[in-house]
Amino acid sequence: VKNVMGALLKLVPSTRIGVEYAGGASKSERHFLDFVINGQSLWEKLGRPRDLVSAICYEYSREETIKAVKRLLLTEKAVIPADRRSLFICSECGDIGCGAVTALVVRNGQAIVWKDFGYENDYEEKVLLDDYKQVGPYTFDLEEYESTLFEAIESLKALKT
Repeated sequence: VKNVMGALLKLVPSTRIGVEYAGGASKSERHFLDFVINGQSLWEKLGRPRDLVSAICYEYSREETIKAVKRLLLTEKAVIPADRRSLFICSECGDIGCGAVTALVVRNGQAIVWKDFGYENDYEEKVLLDDYKQVGPYTFDLEEYESTLFEAIESLKALKT
């Protein structure tokens, strides 16, 4: 199917490698679905931001991860002020308090638009937009977008808990 909207979204398995540091500190290995837009990893384009992983992370609660996908589908209410949606979250805990890369996700007729990418957390009011002003906006065909994200939900539901 040709995408006349301009952007094609694929979800591609990716890994944040775990690390053990001297003194006992560590970073957990994380497996997640990266947002690949028109063949380019959004995680890479953002510079693997602040050690974050996508909101579709297999090590997190299946129920919470499904809710994160539904927020991107606009069928679940946003948990961030100004109706913004988390794309990349803390690789260790997934909490907005550690910070997240977010975007406005809006429906425009038969299209979904991701725009105004920024970094935010739950203790500062300002969304930092300057670091990501070169990213987006991306306009996706609604039907293709929904199909891609529904596939992610089905794969999450199939995981053993």
